[in-house]
Amino acid sequence: MPSIDYETTDGAPSPMALPPLGQPASRTDRVREALRQAILDGALLPGRALVERELAETYGVSKTPVREALKQLRATGLVEINAYQGVSVRRPDDKLVRELYTARCAAEPEAVRLGAELHGATRYAQARRALGDASALIGSGETQGLGIANRRFHRELYTACGNSFLCAFLDQLQDLTAFVAGLGWRLRATFEEEAAEHAAILEAMEQGDADRAENLTRAHIRKAQQTIAGSLGAEK
Repeated sequence: MPSIDYETTDGAPSPMALPPLGQPASRTDRVREALRQAILDGALLPGRALVERELAETYGVSKTPVREALKQLRATGLVEINAYQGVSVRRPDDKLVRELYTARCAAEPEAVRLGAELHGATRYAQARRALGDASALIGSGETQGLGIANRRFHRELYTACGNSFLCAFLDQLQDLTAFVAGLGWRLRATFEEEAAEHAAILEAMEQGDADRAENLTRAHIRKAQQTIAGSLGAEK
């Protein structure tokens, strides 16, 4: 196989073909983020059909970026393809809730433990900010962005572990967790209970108490699973 020459004719290295800083996001990115936010905020409810033609008209783009955006959202678990090959917002069921929260429970408490052990007693400013944002939303009754604030809180704590594999795995569950939690809240509001549990976890982390932080995180996830499963079951 012939070698590839990465140098210019004068012997100087060829400049890398990289996009300039500040380049606007692609149409696919913009459509994906708009749909993602609409799903997480509850503007697009479970089972809602996502028709390429209609979405293309709504966002003023061709069907190609819409199609690519839907593929990416399917990878996150927010949308699904039904028996007729149509795309729709995912309908959570008992199996999804069980598998999602079992996966979180297997990984997140350990990540929190590792973070507490690694950093010891320290202040988690960004986690406190996320907790404050969530509290403000609860107090104002504007809970539309609460799921995102809570995901920020959790992420600030589990990424403290410094383990890229654990963090990447838990990152993959972020959107689906926010989506399922949001549906549960619309059936049974548990905002204040969860906020108190978050505050207790953060206190343990800031004290460097790895055992307590791990146990509180595990109990929090398990309780959330039971609450959401019960709420979705009551809806049937």
